[in-house]
Amino acid sequence: MAGAVREWIQGADDIRVEHAVRRTKVRSRVDEPLGTRRLSPPARRSPWQDQFLADLDSAARAHPDLVVIRERRKLSDAGELPIQLAIHTAGLVHGEGGLELDNTEVVEITIPRERAQPPSAQVTHPRFVGYPHVLNGCVLCIYLDPDREWNPDDSATGFLNRLWGWFESAAAGKFDPHSSLFHAVGGTSHATESAPTVVIRDELADGIARVSLAPRNSHRFDLKLIDSTDSLRAPVVTAPAPLPLGTGTTVLGLSTVLDDPTLSRAGQPQPGMPAKRDSLWDMFIAAAKRNPENSPQPFILRVPHPAGGAPHILVGALPVAAADALRSGADPRDPEIEWWRVSDERPSVTTRRDSARPTAAFAGRTVLLLGCGGLGSWIAEFIARAGVKRIVLSDPAVISGGLLVRQNYAEGDVGATKQSALVSRLRAIRDDLDVEMLADSESLELKDIDLIIDATVNLANSQALAAVSKSTLVAQVAVDPRTASMGMVLMKPARSTSSMSELDVMAGRIVLDDPTLEDYHSMWSAGTHGFLIPTRGCSIPTFHGSASDVAAAAGVMVSLLGAQLLSPATGVHLFTLPHAGSRESKAAVFLPLNGA
Repeated sequence: MAGAVREWIQGADDIRVEHAVRRTKVRSRVDEPLGTRRLSPPARRSPWQDQFLADLDSAARAHPDLVVIRERRKLSDAGELPIQLAIHTAGLVHGEGGLELDNTEVVEITIPRERAQPPSAQVTHPRFVGYPHVLNGCVLCIYLDPDREWNPDDSATGFLNRLWGWFESAAAGKFDPHSSLFHAVGGTSHATESAPTVVIRDELADGIARVSLAPRNSHRFDLKLIDSTDSLRAPVVTAPAPLPLGTGTTVLGLSTVLDDPTLSRAGQPQPGMPAKRDSLWDMFIAAAKRNPENSPQPFILRVPHPAGGAPHILVGALPVAAADALRSGADPRDPEIEWWRVSDERPSVTTRRDSARPTAAFAGRTVLLLGCGGLGSWIAEFIARAGVKRIVLSDPAVISGGLLVRQNYAEGDVGATKQSALVSRLRAIRDDLDVEMLADSESLELKDIDLIIDATVNLANSQALAAVSKSTLVAQVAVDPRTASMGMVLMKPARSTSSMSELDVMAGRIVLDDPTLEDYHSMWSAGTHGFLIPTRGCSIPTFHGSASDVAAAAGVMVSLLGAQLLSPATGVHLFTLPHAGSRESKAAVFLPLNGA
């Protein structure tokens, strides 16, 4: 029965494999530099292929119960060496949701000429179509990240271990479809070389028929749900089901997989349903006529994810020539689709890379930052990237060229005030960040402010904060004046009855009386003013230290402040960067200021 079934599906199987292989070859031709194309196949195997083949023969002789070399083939025109293996999988444990395997699985592997990339592995049947970590229905994703996971020194043995591990995990049901981002569209990213990137931040609900792509610069568009005068109108195409074989490379290829996502009907739509090609053309023609001449015709492809949840989003485009043909009423025949890169930042599919770190506490917060110099300029950027909702800045000092050695500014900022330059920089980092300058410190109000950071080490500021910060979490930050490699974060929660100046005095007494904290004495020493040195390029007295020191210290401080936002405690954090501390002093410590 199994053999009969295989014969019955062989015709559809050939279509599936040809579709996936053709798509892979088209991508290879597009991405390959002209100078590297081979006009004729190489005469013989490369030394790397000889080595890999020798190791493969050795492994097969040592473990005939696991792997058998079934067939060796000639080099391809690209110089790749194809080999057919039989992997004995009868002994693998099958788990819930696991892939059903035959006792022996036949795998085609392709060994590249150079050792930098691992061999590929694929099957020639449709049984794995739609399963996670199966690309375009047949290619086995045995290296999630080849650049990091492939070790050429392991040669065929390492490759076979990964291949065996793939079957073991697949049978046990260990592949999570929810975490397979491209699982909905064949498991692979879709992007044409040199294509622009489309940033998507809005959810695309069911029923949306058209969106706009607003140009941000030469390499970026932003997807908008409403039309704008300078945007390109893009129709929304919704696939009826996941597309495990990918999307095709032309309009005809796309319409074919929309009609028959698994090509189980030889590319035909379900009985009684019209083919998608005509409706696609009508959609493209209507949109093209609303867009300007000499512009491509983009479209959005929504594909349901097999694991549920938000649909997968692709952005394709008909090239300018095809789009202009549609505008003029001509027939562009079957143009290639340019697949644009997508930066998918929708909340439904995005997990922040820092979501499990202390800095996540800044998300949605409002912070007042006093002082935008060596520490403040870096702290502002770090908390902006951490997701703070609003930052209020205060530092009217003017930037001079000498400050660029250690502060977070650039040549174009020289002559501007620190607060104004920092406002521009932070707005360039995040579109949705609310950042402003403090208009008048004399009438400072702390409404809706979650944290005040005093990066000025200014006595007048400390005294002013004492009067207004009785219900707000306040932090004073500083580094040692000579090297900027030791840091202090003094914390005053809203419940504390002491002023920042009083807390600073308490902390100084504890530090100066503790010999294990000798490295930190200079931060409270009466002779600290001696480190304020005028230097050429910066005519006023200033502290010293490198940008790497100050930025590293600011990074540590932001993480400590994130933890304090979640669980405020009165006291002082002290830390030393790894390259600066002595063995006698503590590298990091929190000194609670009890009773403050």
